Amino acid sequence: MTRYRWDMAFNPPGFRTVILLALGFGLKTLSNVLERAGDLASDPGTRLFNHVSALAVLIAAAACFIWALKLMFFDKPRERNQAEATPEEALKHSDIYPDEANFDPDAALARYMTNRTGADLDDLPAPKPGRFGRKGL
Repeated sequence: MTRYRWDMAFNPPGFRTVILLALGFGLKTLSNVLERAGDLASDPGTRLFNHVSALAVLIAAAACFIWALKLMFFDKPRERNQAEATPEEALKHSDIYPDEANFDPDAALARYMTNRTGADLDDLPAPKPGRFGRKGL
């Protein structure tokens, strides 16, 4: 004999639950409109069609409410999967570009400075005080 265990754990309403509740209230309102139209109809066939349609729409609304309650109270609690919770280790720069593993930025700057043509930094005019960006142009 199988024993069923009804664990009630409250899951905060997510997007699906909110949409189901909104759809249920919308269907309930549509059922009220159809029932009122059936009450005001003069032909017995039209009255019967409107009342049966209202009943079918009301059953659909009840199904939406029951489904939303099931999602909130009787589903398994949402837990993060441990495999999904820990991301893979990111690749390092040396893994992607193995040729540049022995790169020395100081040596590269020294090579650039010795091979550079043109004026040195000392020969450049000093910036004018109080000017920033293109305001001084």
